[in-house]
Amino acid sequence: MKYTGYIEGYYGKLLSWDERIEIIGHLSQNNLNTYFYCPKEDPHHRSEWKKPYSQNWLDLFSNFINVSDKNGINIIFGISPGLDFNDSLDDLFLKINTITSLGINNVAILFDDLFEDQSGQVHANILNKCLNKFSGVSFYCVPSEYCNQLSKPNFNESAYLENLAASLNCDIPIFWTGDKVVSSNYLNEDISLWKEKLKHPLIIWDNFYANDYCTPKVVIDDFYSIDNTDLSSLEGILINPMGLVEADKIAISTFSNSLNNHPKSFDEILKESDLPENFIAIARLFKFNASLDLDEKELKILESYLWNWHGNLKSELYPYMHLLRRMIEDGVSEDILLKRFNIS
Repeated sequence: MKYTGYIEGYYGKLLSWDERIEIIGHLSQNNLNTYFYCPKEDPHHRSEWKKPYSQNWLDLFSNFINVSDKNGINIIFGISPGLDFNDSLDDLFLKINTITSLGINNVAILFDDLFEDQSGQVHANILNKCLNKFSGVSFYCVPSEYCNQLSKPNFNESAYLENLAASLNCDIPIFWTGDKVVSSNYLNEDISLWKEKLKHPLIIWDNFYANDYCTPKVVIDDFYSIDNTDLSSLEGILINPMGLVEADKIAISTFSNSLNNHPKSFDEILKESDLPENFIAIARLFKFNASLDLDEKELKILESYLWNWHGNLKSELYPYMHLLRRMIEDGVSEDILLKRFNIS
């Protein structure tokens, strides 16, 4: 596949430049090749996208590009202009010109999470005009309807997707999260249907490890979503995790391991991380489909992590561990919490 790597595309977290560089190093170590910059908490990416970046930000981003180049990592830069586009092509062209002048040649235009009906024709026209304006730049589309679940009235009958597919330049890949916003598998027959409908190269935007919809849950789990997927049918697959650097590094390792048909066991990957040695005893608390069923000995292990563990991951896991302890000891009176955390 052409694109494998990491999406900084979540709500509620904004990485520092040092943290981004740490992620770049871990991507390189795991033989992944792409960092997609599109953080929802960067106001210049989405809510105030027309405002220019400061010179200080551009200098820091330029350094980030240099580090990424040295590590063999491609950067896709995302701009989300859909909230107040209003025929603002000049503003969009100016932002693209500023970014590409730093050496970026991959730009994604995002129309996700606009929360109102959109036009696939309009979105395709915006991207086509960008492609015509900037020769040598590769463009990518994140549509408003980016999975089956969000397609209106359904995937097969979506006028938005029909118009987007018919009008968008055929060389522009489309990002797709699968059957749902958070999908746990990508079946080959489903991929065939998506490609038949969308008529463009597909890059999977995977939200398996994402937690911006269920904070403070932290997902530490094996990545099994592509175990039976014909990856040659995809242009790429990127994971959009949590914005918790140490936990995200574990996600990157398990994702890379899955791409390579699991040469390591999940236990081996956990042992290579900064987690305590006996973490596996309570690992089911952190799975995508989690379980609260701990015996007294295992509960004591959880409590020991709360009070006596001082590893690098503790600050990322602590809020969730503390909540888990209360849920186990006091019970859960609201089913909504169990549903929110995918706990049985």
